[in-house]
Amino acid sequence: MITLKPRHGLLAGLALILLSNAVALAGVWYNRQGEPESRLLLSERELRRDWDGPYKENSGLVMRLDWRMPRHDAPDADSCYSGHGLSDAQLRALGLPSNGTEPRRNTLPAWAMLELDGPAYQQSLQLAERHLQKTSARLQQLPDDKQLQAQKKAARDALANERSKDSRLFLVDVGLDATALRQRYPDRSRYALVQGTVRVWQSCYSSTHSTLSGAFDPSNERINVPHAWRQTLAERLPAYYGNNDQPFSAEISFGQRFEPWLSAVQVTENRNRNDENGAPR
Repeated sequence: MITLKPRHGLLAGLALILLSNAVALAGVWYNRQGEPESRLLLSERELRRDWDGPYKENSGLVMRLDWRMPRHDAPDADSCYSGHGLSDAQLRALGLPSNGTEPRRNTLPAWAMLELDGPAYQQSLQLAERHLQKTSARLQQLPDDKQLQAQKKAARDALANERSKDSRLFLVDVGLDATALRQRYPDRSRYALVQGTVRVWQSCYSSTHSTLSGAFDPSNERINVPHAWRQTLAERLPAYYGNNDQPFSAEISFGQRFEPWLSAVQVTENRNRNDENGAPR
């Protein structure tokens, strides 16, 4: 009978750690082989410092993609509606219901397409511009109304943020077939394909039915910052919530496993501030 000694357990533990690290490094190596599946040139608007939690475990720096969902217009006479989340058509394309009782199976593996500075961002910008126009027109009718004055200021600030601070990266489509999604969006410098899961949730209730909506959770949106760029980006990356006026551009590549990594960084000069109407000077 073989008697195990304490050092045997220690050696087994070390061997397990080394094996785990080797598997992880092999995955990273494979992901970065060949031409990236897509490559996006992002900025401080689309990248945020990852949340460290109450305690920071190490001196490393991790950032994450900051993307938004397009807002959908509400159907006429629909009193039970949420403009955020996946649309009815997107849920149906995944084989998920968009109304009725909440399904028991509320998560589904899926693919999503992220769009950088494209039609979805232009639509969001136009919505902010129209909102400012409407609030300005109402204020002209009642120029002394304090509430309308506050609404115009909020709309002006929102437009300024939309033009110069808010993320231009939008989730524009979801599907079960990665190849079909890529065929619909072939530009690999503007569209990035990511893996994840769709979560279905109950967004609205009425006396007759309930509306379901959905959200996409990427399997990997965290990006480790290599040591060579750590100090530079530590001073410029916006916090988990909030904006930063220190601009930079970062090339994010998505590899064979559709996992993102930081492949280049460029620091740029501070951009001009916006005027009071939200337009760049």
